[in-house]
Amino acid sequence: MGEYVAILNGVCLKQVSLGNFSYVSDNSRLLNVSIENFCSIGPNVQVGLAPHPSRTFISTYPAFYSHSNEGCPLRFREDKIFDDSIPKTSIGNDVWIGANVIIPGGVQIGTGAIVAAGSVVVKDVLPYSVMGGNPAGIVRFRFSDEEIKMLLESEWWDWPIEKIRSNVEGFGNIERFMQIAHTCMDERRTDS
Repeated sequence: MGEYVAILNGVCLKQVSLGNFSYVSDNSRLLNVSIENFCSIGPNVQVGLAPHPSRTFISTYPAFYSHSNEGCPLRFREDKIFDDSIPKTSIGNDVWIGANVIIPGGVQIGTGAIVAAGSVVVKDVLPYSVMGGNPAGIVRFRFSDEEIKMLLESEWWDWPIEKIRSNVEGFGNIERFMQIAHTCMDERRTDS
């Protein structure tokens, strides 16, 4: 767990890393997830669901392909013939995932993305895109290509707290932030 993290009521976390200034809202369930800095995970979000076979197997019930699934009180196999482990999901920096979102597992959510409430995300999400629906698709991008490039290059989510505080006015306006980011990047190049 990073610094200044908030985990609210009824949250279940298993094999989760949570970056600085990120929070997980009530009743969310996250399994095998890496979450970067400044992320907002809404209530009742589910990330990391186990796969079931959908082709060639007659039944999707785990007792037919796994000896270790906790959901099966009686198993028909002594071995495992289908990998039902939960694939790793990665959530970039400054991502907002709305209430009741489902992400089955193995998906990459790009930095700055927003996933609309109630969405089902089954494929990777581009940085600074707004996704929505079932299955989720791109609704729009939050900023222009040039602005997205600058935001990604700035890596502001890794700035020291003092630097964020001293530039907080720029976080409410993309044009102002781009001026700040240019200055910071120039300073970084000079220091190198």
